Amino acid sequence: MSNEIKTSNGRTVGQWSGERAEDLVQELERIRGELQSQNAAERLVAKQMPHREQLPEDLHSFKAYHIWGCDRAGNCVVGTHANRIEPVDKVRTFSLIDHH
Repeated sequence: MSNEIKTSNGRTVGQWSGERAEDLVQELERIRGELQSQNAAERLVAKQMPHREQLPEDLHSFKAYHIWGCDRAGNCVVGTHANRIEPVDKVRTFSLIDHH
């Protein structure tokens, strides 16, 4: 899979290797700042982030909150603003509540 982060319009605006959740948080913050400075109408879509295959299958339809990506170590970038990192086991625990 590609490392490219694209906007809702398909424009490539960044990269994420899938290695570290912290890198994705920083890259998404950078991209949002750039889009804001451009007054762009485009947005980022959590379900269109690179390396979606690293997210465990049982969380693909998770709806309680946004999951932006999951790194190779099982740490997920979560939340509307992609500003929290949670281990996949904690996300799973929350998913057991009837939210999906």
